[in-house]
Amino acid sequence: MSSVTQLRAVLMAAELQNGRSGYHRFLFRVDGGRAGMFNVAVQISEDAYRKLVGQLARARIHPLEKVAMLKHWARWEIARRLEEEGTVPGTITIAVYDVDDSGAYATALGRTLSLTR
Repeated sequence: MSSVTQLRAVLMAAELQNGRSGYHRFLFRVDGGRAGMFNVAVQISEDAYRKLVGQLARARIHPLEKVAMLKHWARWEIARRLEEEGTVPGTITIAVYDVDDSGAYATALGRTLSLTR
């Protein structure tokens, strides 16, 4: 997965958790081109975020500021699902077990960070 489909995703709402646990929630309005317009809710667990940041650090990839990183990750996951599956569910949940231990998931996401700086 070297290139992820370009799509237009507008952030409609965000709910960020300040504690050590819980899910950060984002609601996007997405223009998927031929797939049409649709709403997608993306939930990212705080544990998954910490694991991803740790893997990025080991790979010497510097993450964005936390809120920007979470928004970028949510958009990236929507594009990845649309590219791989051709469709996107109404809700995407990213938990700690979705971030593999080998670091391949984090590295794939990390490669796209240089495009946003």
